[in-house]
Amino acid sequence: MARTLDMAVPPTGETLDAARLVAWVVTPGQAFKAGDVLVEIETDKSIIEVPAHEDGIMVEHLIAVDGIVNADTLIARIQVEGDAPDAETPAGLQPAPPDTAAGAAPGSAARDPAARQPGAVAAASPGMRKFATPAARREAAERGIALDAVPGSGPNGRVTVADVALTQRKARASEHDGTKEGRREAWATTRHGDLRLTLWESEAHPGGRTVMLVHGMFGDRDAWASLVHALSRAGLRVLTMDLPCHGATRSEATRFEDIVDTVTDAIASQCDGPVILIGHSFGAAVAARAASRPGINADALILIAPVGLGTEIDQGFLTGMTHAGTNEAAQRELRKLTVSGMTPSGGFIDALRQSTQARREPLMELCREVAWNGVQQLNIVPDLAEVPCRCTIIHGRRDAIVPWRHALNAPPRTALHLLPDAGHMPQWEAGKLVADIVLDAISRLAPASPCRC
Repeated sequence: MARTLDMAVPPTGETLDAARLVAWVVTPGQAFKAGDVLVEIETDKSIIEVPAHEDGIMVEHLIAVDGIVNADTLIARIQVEGDAPDAETPAGLQPAPPDTAAGAAPGSAARDPAARQPGAVAAASPGMRKFATPAARREAAERGIALDAVPGSGPNGRVTVADVALTQRKARASEHDGTKEGRREAWATTRHGDLRLTLWESEAHPGGRTVMLVHGMFGDRDAWASLVHALSRAGLRVLTMDLPCHGATRSEATRFEDIVDTVTDAIASQCDGPVILIGHSFGAAVAARAASRPGINADALILIAPVGLGTEIDQGFLTGMTHAGTNEAAQRELRKLTVSGMTPSGGFIDALRQSTQARREPLMELCREVAWNGVQQLNIVPDLAEVPCRCTIIHGRRDAIVPWRHALNAPPRTALHLLPDAGHMPQWEAGKLVADIVLDAISRLAPASPCRC
């Protein structure tokens, strides 16, 4: 007997105050097996793959790509065969109301969290029997996985086939320093101090291009989670870094040219072929200046909401972030970054505020390099005129930090993508579109010939 279930975001162990749906892996009408990934969701710092708990068919998507979700959001409707085990459903699923199961409009299902009773995620205590479905026990035996090591997401912590599959994926990921893409943490020694790096190696194109991502003010290398996921899945070698005064980087260089030095030094030490530089906001200005430096073998330059193409800037954002004494004050400034005013989780904001306050003085010096009294102090127009590579600019037309019209000051041969419903963080608000633009620009490049950067 077929059952129609409404699917919510299951317990993940991460805060989901404002997550983003990155991609649907299974389309409506498509069948799937237990353990197959159905959807990918971006949290504050990572991409979560949500697997199926049992075989079934995707009926419809209730949330579109780039939609904002939390732990109570219903995201899809699926159909599975058979009666519910123990008259309960796995965590993240609930029986669809009769009217919606009969074909009501998407999103019309009851969304009261009290009406949903997901099973708790639990691990077995010493001496306690580990509950698992028969299929999960068979799957674990075939894969050589001890059930005691598998956290259960079913009713009362029962282990499902999907839990077994997820545990194996995590085990394989650990062989690559924490992620399935072959993620590696490293340090780069530069003339102005050490930079913290994260590198995703490419087995498909060894010795080829490296895509280097340069974050903006108050960001870090984890801010690129969604775009990194898309690039590494496309088989590209990807490098992210924490700029001086940010993240785990030890350098506290504050002069613009010194920060450009650290990026070019990182390229020299980490790249064995040409680079594609992608930068956001202040990081876009850094990337543009780095690409114009002699000896940098840049194949492409992609700038997102760049600083350095005009005069005006929201000085209040820079001042507000460096002087935010409370989480509420930091949240108020972060709301300026998106059209919706959506902000990261409370835990993320607290960590960001504390990190910013710990480096307040050097960050204030760096902000003065960027802007003074609402006037930008950087000019990258000459850099864009000199770079020999392709240049692309992506800018949200509702940017409250840097006016989008500044992009019109770029040299005529620059490709412009002006997104109508995005603010200062189009890579977050319109993640799929930005990833598509980036991948399209890269696909137009001639095959890379390995050389030393």
